Amino acid sequence: MKETQQILSSIAQQNFAPVYLLMGTEPYFIDEITNALTKTVVEESARDFDLTVMYGKETSVDHIVEAAKRYPMLGKQQLILVKEAQYLDRTFDELATYCAAPQPQTVLVLCYKHKKVDKRKKVLKNILANGIVLETKPLFDNQIGPWIEKKGREYGFQFHPQALAMLVAFLGSNLGKVDKELEKLTHSIPSGSTITPAHIEEHIGYSKDFNSFELQNALGQRNLELSYRIVKYMAGNPSQFPMVLTITVLFNFFQKVFMYHGLTSPSDASKVLGVSPYFINDYQVAAKKYNMRQAAKVLSILKTYDHKSKGLGAHNMPLEELMKEMILKIVSV
Repeated sequence: MKETQQILSSIAQQNFAPVYLLMGTEPYFIDEITNALTKTVVEESARDFDLTVMYGKETSVDHIVEAAKRYPMLGKQQLILVKEAQYLDRTFDELATYCAAPQPQTVLVLCYKHKKVDKRKKVLKNILANGIVLETKPLFDNQIGPWIEKKGREYGFQFHPQALAMLVAFLGSNLGKVDKELEKLTHSIPSGSTITPAHIEEHIGYSKDFNSFELQNALGQRNLELSYRIVKYMAGNPSQFPMVLTITVLFNFFQKVFMYHGLTSPSDASKVLGVSPYFINDYQVAAKKYNMRQAAKVLSILKTYDHKSKGLGAHNMPLEELMKEMILKIVSV
């Protein structure tokens, strides 16, 4: 993520590399850099002439090199975007000769999504020597909240801690979806506002009362009745609340409850657990309801139901019944 920001900063200063290889398993960062280059390298009035978009499924290395060696028609530089470059994998190393001496009037961008180029290939070494190589990876769970906060600031928003937790629970690591939802908020909420749970419910459609975040707290309090009510709502909206995501949220919560018992000083809880001080009370309450052994047992139960949610040993049990069974076992440990 830091490397992505460095590249974006360089692009904003119009300091372009002749070749960019953007590869890896987090497509959002690849799209972010590609969009920045599209807006910056070629002026809008010249894009019909000096911007060329190719697709790996439909082009060849020869066509890419031929286009890259052309001179721009209107501006000082031309931009060649090769999307889905991973489909050129068999012939990708044939770009090595061009990348050893890339044309200074061309910015060539190779979008190699969901895969990475073999480190043994000469083309990779040549791009490293003369351009920029970025390997993108999904964010870790503890990086998602800070990333959403940062992206929100770029849109002019701050977040109430509970609203931020709701977004993390609802949207997870789908950074593209997060960005779209935050952009959507700019159309209805003034810049400088603090996003609240009510905003999330009204504009994104994620209930502030019935969601995986509220379920974890109900379970943390061993409140079976409230847990059942939340589960009933979630089971009625399976596309919005996939069980596998709910289990992930609960697993992260009880993992931190387990860790809380191992703290030498409760004052270190926020730092060690990696959560906002605003939520520490939720873990304190849960730690009183579940001792370390019980928290470990809950983690084992969640692993079992993760398998069942994926069809292993559930025997076609209805989603609501499966979730209720899981909840009952958790509060009964």
